[in-house]
Amino acid sequence: MFDRIRNISALAAAVMMSAAITSEAKNTVVPLGAVASELQDAQPGDTIVVKAGEYQDMKLVWMADASAGNPVVVTAEYPGGVVISGKSSLAIHGKGLSVSSLVFRDGSLDKGAVVTFRKGDSLAEDCRLTDCVIDGYNPARRDMSTSYVHLYGKRNRVDHCSFLGKKALGVTMIVWLNYEACLDNHHSIDHNIFGPRPVYGSNGAETIRIGTSQQCMESSRTEVRDNLFLRCNGEVEVISIKSSDNVIADNVLYECQGVLALRHGERNLVEGNVFVGNGVRNTGGVRIVDSGHKVIGNSFYGLAGQRFFSALALMSAVPNSLPNRYVQVEDVDIDDNLFADCATIEFGTGLDYERTLPPKDIRFKGNTICNPGIDVAYTAYPDASGIVFEKNKVYLGNGYEAGKGFRQVRMSVPQAPDYSELSAGKGAGWYASALSLAGMQEDASSADARTEVLYAGAGDDVAAVVASAPSGSTVVLTDSLYNLAGSIEVSSDIVIRAGDGVSPVLKYVGRKGGNMVTICDGGRLHIKGLIFDGSLAEGRSAASAGISTAADMIDTYSLKVEDCTFRNFGESTFFPVKGMKGTFADTVAISGCTFRDLSGDAVNYAAELDDKGRYSADDVIIEDCHFERILGIPVNIARNGSDESTAGPYVKVLGCTFDDCCNKVRGSVIKIIGAQVLDISGCVFNDSGRGGYSVRLDDAPWEKITVEGLSFRNSGGILSNREITL
Repeated sequence: MFDRIRNISALAAAVMMSAAITSEAKNTVVPLGAVASELQDAQPGDTIVVKAGEYQDMKLVWMADASAGNPVVVTAEYPGGVVISGKSSLAIHGKGLSVSSLVFRDGSLDKGAVVTFRKGDSLAEDCRLTDCVIDGYNPARRDMSTSYVHLYGKRNRVDHCSFLGKKALGVTMIVWLNYEACLDNHHSIDHNIFGPRPVYGSNGAETIRIGTSQQCMESSRTEVRDNLFLRCNGEVEVISIKSSDNVIADNVLYECQGVLALRHGERNLVEGNVFVGNGVRNTGGVRIVDSGHKVIGNSFYGLAGQRFFSALALMSAVPNSLPNRYVQVEDVDIDDNLFADCATIEFGTGLDYERTLPPKDIRFKGNTICNPGIDVAYTAYPDASGIVFEKNKVYLGNGYEAGKGFRQVRMSVPQAPDYSELSAGKGAGWYASALSLAGMQEDASSADARTEVLYAGAGDDVAAVVASAPSGSTVVLTDSLYNLAGSIEVSSDIVIRAGDGVSPVLKYVGRKGGNMVTICDGGRLHIKGLIFDGSLAEGRSAASAGISTAADMIDTYSLKVEDCTFRNFGESTFFPVKGMKGTFADTVAISGCTFRDLSGDAVNYAAELDDKGRYSADDVIIEDCHFERILGIPVNIARNGSDESTAGPYVKVLGCTFDDCCNKVRGSVIKIIGAQVLDISGCVFNDSGRGGYSVRLDDAPWEKITVEGLSFRNSGGILSNREITL
């Protein structure tokens, strides 16, 4: 009897299995907010279609119980039809959930990530994010740290997505290893587009990071393959590997001002990647720390970076190093790579008082180095005794003499493949965005074509005229005096200049303090021929600055000031030109200007006080300016700390004159902290810096410092960490 029951049960089970196999998977169409409830009953193979529409402030938590081979699919009604914004985020967890064709755009999170592969301690396995877009998802301020994707769990895949418009602090995509279940994860990050991303001006702006120094000896086994990194310039580490046994293969880093960094960990494979610099400054290749790595079959074209940004940099190490510093580079194979028209290859990069151990047991074989513009194949600090060179081909300048392991072979300089070829098949192909090089170049050059000239005469509200001016316009001031009840806010590309034959004076007459001119997000300001008078109007508040920035900014900005006068700013904290903490200028250029009768600093880009290597402007050029009767610091620029994750700021102070400036005890006329590239030339100091120094520098050994052609009369001298001879 029991045999009969077993047979009936087996038959019933077979019938049920057959029915399950032959039944069609469900396909339902629901609004975004109903997906979570639909997933509760979803079976492997089911598809949930999200109705097209725009959705805001959605805290989405999606879970499935399926498999990679037969997942539950959540997809948009059509690619790009579902746009998610505001404070929205998505948590994926469980098993076998595939999410596709969604757009997260122009949203804002204060912390965390837009998409996270976990909910609490429930991690994702065999899940997928594909054909999706995250574009312009940033917090209100650029110094608030957020991410686009946090990957947890195992065997998850992120592919054919476009990750664009990341402007704030924080890593774009992080692979976390802080659970046992995240180790040996076998994630795949493939066929995506990352970028463009502007220079951030601090550490913490990587595009991809795998692990942290605390997990560097753990095996992640993540693959980063066939991705495009387009102008990902956040910091020196575009891809930061801080774990072991990863594969980074067949990616393209195009005009990225940074490198693929094997920062911590062992036995990582870097193979078949293409690095294209096109001579853009700080474009780099691969930087190596620790042991057992293989760098094979990569191509490096036109990389202009040096030191940490070199085409190839093997670091000097710290004896008995902690994991988060620099472990010795050893047992590394560098084979069959092409270096075409690259500025530097370095062994022992960063040699200093702390990092004293050179690379050892390095095998550099079968590589090709072609650059007729240089006459050295590599630079080694202190020497190349730990490196074996074998069967390498070189074509360098006439002064080069091939050493052991190198053979001079005349050849034409190899050219990089076309961008169209390199970018094919990457990202969400249906997403219309300005990722063509032509489109980006047109955007960058559009400011040169001024479309309209507007005039502000007697009685006109200059702030209103500027606010109404189309981007690319010129606003001409034709009257002699303009009383400003509030700030002139600039949020587009604008020129404000004096009319012919007049020198317009701007005076602040607001009832509460503020800037005369405020640069906001989107601002690119060129101002010429104006007089900023900070003297106090009767019964009104004083201007806190002549030209400054908004307090909360996410975009970079630029400022050009020509032939202007700044006078009578009577408070020690009120500055004619300043950058606020958390803001960042790609360029500040001040020329032919006069600063006089000031109680505070004249030009202040020193608001970042933490020792984190942050700074407020990438290029600062102050040229042919006159500073007179200034109690504060005429030129005050700071990048505090010793972090080496960025290459700026680049500072030039050229042909300026300082009369009766900053004579207080321990004062400074020019105070520059941490400029990576600095040129102070042709300046004259009269009766200035008598209680301290005319030039006060706090410079690291690697910084490129030029100080020459200075003249001192009854003035202080130069304080620097290096000997400077004039």
